[in-house]
Amino acid sequence: MDNILILGGAGMVGSFIAKIFEKSGNALTVIDLVPPRTSINHHVMNVLSIPDKEPELLETATIIVFALPEDVAISGLERLVGKAPSVRTIVNTCSVQTTFQCRTEKLFPEVASVGINPMFAPTLDCTDRPVVLCERTESEVGNHFAALLQEHAMRVMRLLPNEHDRVMAVCQALPHAAILAFSFALERSGCNMDTVQALAPPPMKTMLSLAARVLQNAPAIYWDIQKYNNAAQHQRDELSAGLGLLNQLCGGDMSEAFAEKLNGVQRKMGGYADTYGKACEALFNLLSPTRESD
Repeated sequence: MDNILILGGAGMVGSFIAKIFEKSGNALTVIDLVPPRTSINHHVMNVLSIPDKEPELLETATIIVFALPEDVAISGLERLVGKAPSVRTIVNTCSVQTTFQCRTEKLFPEVASVGINPMFAPTLDCTDRPVVLCERTESEVGNHFAALLQEHAMRVMRLLPNEHDRVMAVCQALPHAAILAFSFALERSGCNMDTVQALAPPPMKTMLSLAARVLQNAPAIYWDIQKYNNAAQHQRDELSAGLGLLNQLCGGDMSEAFAEKLNGVQRKMGGYADTYGKACEALFNLLSPTRESD
């Protein structure tokens, strides 16, 4: 049986990880600034103060999970050096994997390091949803965690940390940047929201829904994705370049070039264009249902 210490275990992602481990028959302890919502064993404290206030928690922990923002996770990792003699595995849930994994390898060279990044809000049903499992080298520990996630009906994809960060720059940083830029423009628009809501066509309702979804989560989630992924800047630059190109095409009255760019997108998406086109139709119908006749 393992003694599992979850740092940041009362947060959204930490609670998700705790729920998975709670059913595995291991001893579980959560550390956070606030108590968890469940009756799980916990200590309310700053994770950086554990070595001074509760050193025995580190001395007996065999698995330590960092469910924290990246900067806090790395600071916490550095505080643990030489103070967790029994730890065999370090798990992190960072949105950016390379920095934490490299730091772990340097500070804890004999300890297995595994990253778990769910590709969905952990408050949702996890059935058939994708989750990324990151290791620098595939190991039995990684296989164990992959099997544990699969037991909870998740689809596990394994990536190297640098692969993870490149893909996440496209799959997370790029769409989030577009949503955030839209949200900032909306705030500056000067339009009355009651009027916008009354007139909004389905694409606008979709963007409003995405903006509202971002607002339901902690800003730190989106900050980490944008700030700490070195590949995110490139995607933001590409997004800016795309808007610049659109301005250029419109300013030059270049309708044929505009159509050709969309044809290029069609070729890039291939068969997925039809798949997502149908998904968008279903989404639009959900956001703007046809009124039944009286």
